[in-house]
Amino acid sequence: MAVGNQQLSPATEPTDLPEKSYGEAKIASESSSPSRPSEDLEASNLEHSRRLGSIFTIFGSALANLSDGYQQSLASSTNVIFTHLLGKKVCTSSVQTRISNALLVGSVIGILIFGYTSDRLSRKDGMLVTSGLVVVGSLMATLAFQVQGTHDMLWYLTIARGAAGVGVGGEYPTSAAAALEGSNEHFDAHRGPIQVLTSTLMATSGAPICIFVYLMSLIGSDDNLTVAYHAIYSISIFLPILVVLARWRMQDGRLFEQSNFRRRAIPWTLLLKTYWPRILGTSSAFFLYDFVNFPNSIMSSVIINDLVPGNSIRTVALWQLYLALMPIPGVLIGAWLVNKIGRRWTGILGFLLGYVIIGFIVGGLYHKLSVDALPAFVVLYGLLQAFGHMGPGATIGLISCEAFPTAARGMGYGIAAAFGKAGAAIGTQVFTPIRAAAGPSSTFYVAGGVGLLASVIYYFLPEGEGVVLEQEDEEFEKLLMLHGVT
Repeated sequence: MAVGNQQLSPATEPTDLPEKSYGEAKIASESSSPSRPSEDLEASNLEHSRRLGSIFTIFGSALANLSDGYQQSLASSTNVIFTHLLGKKVCTSSVQTRISNALLVGSVIGILIFGYTSDRLSRKDGMLVTSGLVVVGSLMATLAFQVQGTHDMLWYLTIARGAAGVGVGGEYPTSAAAALEGSNEHFDAHRGPIQVLTSTLMATSGAPICIFVYLMSLIGSDDNLTVAYHAIYSISIFLPILVVLARWRMQDGRLFEQSNFRRRAIPWTLLLKTYWPRILGTSSAFFLYDFVNFPNSIMSSVIINDLVPGNSIRTVALWQLYLALMPIPGVLIGAWLVNKIGRRWTGILGFLLGYVIIGFIVGGLYHKLSVDALPAFVVLYGLLQAFGHMGPGATIGLISCEAFPTAARGMGYGIAAAFGKAGAAIGTQVFTPIRAAAGPSSTFYVAGGVGLLASVIYYFLPEGEGVVLEQEDEEFEKLLMLHGVT
């Protein structure tokens, strides 16, 4: 198995299996007998139906990622709302971190549970359940102001966000695997860009939509923060409902139908022995990226709120909207680059240009920029986020999906994504203490150092560009047969 900068190819031992794969044998047998017009028509209709099903699968996954991105962005505006309504003595930095981390902790639980069930049972069934959990958690959060007592209300909101987080986390392995397999079935040449657009782009687009709703509700209600809170959380209820409706027509891909663990025991020891380098590599890269990305995204409102004169909530919201829009062009460039220079080099380029170069520049000039040139600071901060989303943001999920065979894709991706969310939770937890202990510029130096380390790890990740997933699955099935797993 190549784990470095080679093409994906799990290690297998020589076997006595026939040279022709099951698919080749099937084609050969079908070509030996003449086809009838009715059979051709039936085959054509079936193929059209499957193509349509794949499109619905990709669309449903994209809409789910939009909903998840919206959910993740809620924490930023929520922190600003409660800081203004309750004051910093009640809504302390630890309370803000707890509310932000609730979704992330729930996400880790959801990723692990549904990563397993998506491989063991079905991609589609898992996605319907996760959307339902997001609806329930969002409805609970919307009703937070009905809870009596500030302390109880904040804890209730924390629990509600955690419940929604289980659903959000469950979306990661189910949607990623389903979208990759759907695009591979009918649009394989564009598999990489499609995966980036349906996952990273849609998740990234959720943030500016959330902040736009927040800003418009402030303008329409004359800065009534209670109204703004209910507006942004009400939208979070309806987005996953739309996801459920979009998913009724989706289907499990042919890759999953041909290679899965529905009726076979999962050979945990064999999987770990064969794929541990990829698990270690993708998990480490995911952890480091989310360690710097999530705090800088979620806590951006805290940074801007401290810098805006008079802490004007509309001005803070406007700067937040700009920061949320900046990563979108980066994702689009990343989607183009993954097939041009490969997944690994796209990720390395984003780390170096964004977190390393711009991170150290902002860290070194933080005081001058924040005091004398706030617009320049926000532009550089936005560029840091844009390059981050162009590189690791666009590629880490794609690499983690392609690194594992179909039968274990949900679990492999799920482990990597779980480490990512753990990194996000830890990064968010230590973000404020680092700023308090070493100064506000310190977090940008940390981002630069993490970017250097992550770039080295990225170099050793497997490159998925040009890899035929069907062949990877055939090699994996041979490995299972060799070890008596049938």
